[in-house]
Amino acid sequence: MNSPNTDPETPEIPTVSTTSGNSPLAATHNTDSWLDSKLTLRSELKFDSRWEGENPVVVIEDPVRSKYFQIGEREYRFIALIDGQRTAREIIDLLNTSEESQNPTLTAQLAIEVSQWLVQTNLTFGKEFDNSQRLNLQAGKIKRQKIMAWINPISCKFRIFNPNQLLSKVQPYFQWVFSVWFFLIWCGLGTYASVQLYQHWDQLSVASTGILSGFSWIWLLVIWVALKLVHETAHGIACRKYGGEVPEAGVLLILFTPMAYVNVTSMWRFTNRWHRMAVSSAGMYVELFISFVAVITWTKTDGVTGDIAFNIFIMSSLTTILFNANPLMRFDGYFLLSDLLNIPNLYSKGAKWFGDRTLSLLFGLPKTENLCKPSERKSVAIYGCLAFFWKISISLSLIIGAGVLLDGVGLFLSILGVALWFGLPIYRTLKPLVSLNSQRPINLLRTALSLCILVGLGTLLFTTLKAPAIKSAPAIIQFSKETLVRSDADGFIQAILVNDGDQVRQGQELLSLKNPQITNEANELTRLIEESEVQYRIYRKQDQRSLALAEQTKQKELKAQLKEKKTAANGLKIRAPFDGFVFQRDLASQIGSFVNRGDEILTIAPFNTKEVVVSIDQRDLDSIHNNIGNPIKIIMPGLPLFQSPLSRVNPRASTISTHPSLCAHANGPLPVKPIASGNNDVGDQEFELLTPRFNAFIELGADQSCQLHSGQRGRAIFPTGEQSLGSYFYIAASEWLECKIKFATQNAAF
Repeated sequence: MNSPNTDPETPEIPTVSTTSGNSPLAATHNTDSWLDSKLTLRSELKFDSRWEGENPVVVIEDPVRSKYFQIGEREYRFIALIDGQRTAREIIDLLNTSEESQNPTLTAQLAIEVSQWLVQTNLTFGKEFDNSQRLNLQAGKIKRQKIMAWINPISCKFRIFNPNQLLSKVQPYFQWVFSVWFFLIWCGLGTYASVQLYQHWDQLSVASTGILSGFSWIWLLVIWVALKLVHETAHGIACRKYGGEVPEAGVLLILFTPMAYVNVTSMWRFTNRWHRMAVSSAGMYVELFISFVAVITWTKTDGVTGDIAFNIFIMSSLTTILFNANPLMRFDGYFLLSDLLNIPNLYSKGAKWFGDRTLSLLFGLPKTENLCKPSERKSVAIYGCLAFFWKISISLSLIIGAGVLLDGVGLFLSILGVALWFGLPIYRTLKPLVSLNSQRPINLLRTALSLCILVGLGTLLFTTLKAPAIKSAPAIIQFSKETLVRSDADGFIQAILVNDGDQVRQGQELLSLKNPQITNEANELTRLIEESEVQYRIYRKQDQRSLALAEQTKQKELKAQLKEKKTAANGLKIRAPFDGFVFQRDLASQIGSFVNRGDEILTIAPFNTKEVVVSIDQRDLDSIHNNIGNPIKIIMPGLPLFQSPLSRVNPRASTISTHPSLCAHANGPLPVKPIASGNNDVGDQEFELLTPRFNAFIELGADQSCQLHSGQRGRAIFPTGEQSLGSYFYIAASEWLECKIKFATQNAAF
């Protein structure tokens, strides 16, 4: 649910009137003309009185434009007497001298502001006013707002159709979702799903790492669209259930991410605020029920069904809680909070309070003390501050995200976003303050002082204050003097006698090969040698010296061949060349495979010869080169901080990961992507780094090698060049967003 008209506007306090001292309407009518004006209410307006807490209020419905306005009791008493015959001055006298009013309750100033508000909002008209000029101004304003909504590529809104008739047809079939008995089922299923989620928490963390694997991003998109349709349909059905109408539905694009919306403005005619809260929470209510079913299905099934159920669970729970339930944005959570606090227009009141105090602080303008009721002031002030800084953080994140995600086009979109989100509001705020006929002139001394302070803070941030001149990069412990053990003969691997990570001693048998041909050839040579010896003795007895000598030569050749075969047969047993550790993944899977002489079998590394390998981003190459020979700090989880000298940097960048555990698909920090066809540099790996990186090597002493284990992950901290604090924060935010965006988009092709 997201609509510009889903919050009732209220002139309950003077400053809410839409006419400023700079308005053409106000400029052409002085105080006396407003008091002597005769206004006429539009005949189609509807008035509904109700209680908001302990205060009586009246809601005005404009059915032509689907707008709602909330006013207080004093304002309504004034408006109720407007008939086109009485002037505002006569109505004031009538109210203040009536028997019902012992003391004057309606001031001339309040009457003027209510009259101005009525004219500006097109709720009334009068002969004294140039209605064509007013309507033209409002039409131009609406047109400009539509243009801004279309040209803002980071956040834009499109109306598609009127869903009222469609919802009227489906409502009888689905309104049972908002019954008491279904709510009890909802609570029971939610409790059971929570228990299942707790029991499968370890599986949840594992499953979440593969949520973008394969083609699941396509499923995520389909699920997202389907859930948003269900979400908004639930809002519409709830609104229709309690007697409201839904005249508008469309799509809201935030950084090209589609989000559906429906206009349920008519819920403000509901006198029961719990009904309004039911409409506001309907989408989250239904989505969370879907998430309960999905998580139970995920825990009970496997395969494609389980994967789809898990994706539905994530999309219907996490996104709903993070976005729709957030009260600092004008989504469902905001309207719930507004009704819970009994403060209509909480967002606009908070924004006006914050803006009024900011203008007072920066330009010395007098504070508007009656921005809201005394009972609301603390809540409005807190909400206004939180909402402002949240909006700033979200806007900056979207702008930086557009720049990172879309490269050159993103830079243009970022500039456009800054102009539309910050430039235009600042211009509109300051323009009436600096005009010659401004009724609220700024304090020049305060303005100059504020400007100097802001410039000084900016100067300190981007020039004087220096950022922490350090950076960090992912690191892993590895053995520095690893030796490849190769096969000395051709053969099939018959037995493997060690496992990955085992300690071995020099000469210890690691695995054995089987080659029947070598054995058979050795046996045949042994038989031939025995036959030759017999023949040699026969020739000696017959005194055939020449034949005996030839047979003796033949024996030497056969024995040489036999020795070679025995050497080959001995090569069928692979032994450790020195004391150390064995490193080879999936050794057991190699049983029965054939290896050629000279093929790599496994790796052995000597004891206590470890080093730290740091994966360096290309942008940090210069900084890391400047630290060769200098000590680098190393952080390893569970161990005290230590440092050791940087020995060398590999001059060639590579997309081959230093170690698989550093990759994102193994819960590592480095984003990866599937190997492109034709890339032969990555060997048997299935993934390659998203961008090439350099490897830097840090030497470790014997004591440090004893304390650390190969495969341990950590981070290396190294100093960089001088950098301002402002640019440091910007670059840090950009790099963080870049990593997240690339991981969520390009890595989605897994």
